[in-house]
Amino acid sequence: MSFYFRLQFRLLNRHIQDFGLSPLWGWLLGATGFFLFSWLLFSKTSFALYLYLLLAASWLLQLSNRKRADFLKVIFPAYTLRSIRMTENLIVVAPFVLFLLYRQYFLAALLLLPASLVLSFFHYSAVIRSAIPTPFGKKPFEFVTGFRQSLLFFLAAYLLAGIGIFVDNFHLCLFACGVNFLLILSFYTRPEPLFYLWSFAFTPAGFLKEKIKTALLHTTFLTFIPLAALLIAYPGKWWLIAGIQLLGYLYIIQVILVKYTAYPGEIPVIQTLIFLGSIFFPPLLLGLIPFFYSRSVNRLATYLT
Repeated sequence: MSFYFRLQFRLLNRHIQDFGLSPLWGWLLGATGFFLFSWLLFSKTSFALYLYLLLAASWLLQLSNRKRADFLKVIFPAYTLRSIRMTENLIVVAPFVLFLLYRQYFLAALLLLPASLVLSFFHYSAVIRSAIPTPFGKKPFEFVTGFRQSLLFFLAAYLLAGIGIFVDNFHLCLFACGVNFLLILSFYTRPEPLFYLWSFAFTPAGFLKEKIKTALLHTTFLTFIPLAALLIAYPGKWWLIAGIQLLGYLYIIQVILVKYTAYPGEIPVIQTLIFLGSIFFPPLLLGLIPFFYSRSVNRLATYLT
């Protein structure tokens, strides 16, 4: 078991070095960034606890992927594998638990520990094997794969919005809408293969315009049900609901531009931190969107003419 964790530690250090940082600075910046992110989250939103627990659960679910579990079963005996799964789940939730204790959310912190141990006994398949019809088939790549992998999370977010309306908790409804947008943003964290890019007969600017148009159309489709329900349930707050929807669109546009500033590589840490900064200070979008647009056009010029 110790060999497994030493190997994971070395792999993480190698990833940090790939970003041009020494491992020590990488860990220090990571810890500082996590604390600042957590502090800003709890300072800016009244439903931060829900979002925080959801974030912790999403990390745990990544470790519970069935493909990953099947691979580890080939390498380790059952007893060792169980110890590995429990230990890594505890390691993942430890920063969340420490910050919750710091913020005096004692019950949530204490419940998160046994919940992480329980989740280590379960595995799920990220891909639903039966073919799910989607309206996104004509416009690959992000929404086709992302929607199928996140279908259960979208259904949970829709249910959460319905519960918020039923109990008259407007903040819970907004949180559910935010989850929908976060799921859509996650579609753009992986670069598509080059042959998808070459299937577009556009200039870099035309390609980005087409990608943004498709993303906004598909985003509207996925967020229409909770959006309509909120407008019906809270007509007096239409301006706030519309504003959040518009802000979500702007973040979708920004993540597309950020993605193609590094294409065909993955989004670097610096751009990720800048993107997170714009979430907590939306006026940054006014400068970041033109900046990333210029960078992405220059980057795509290598592959599109």
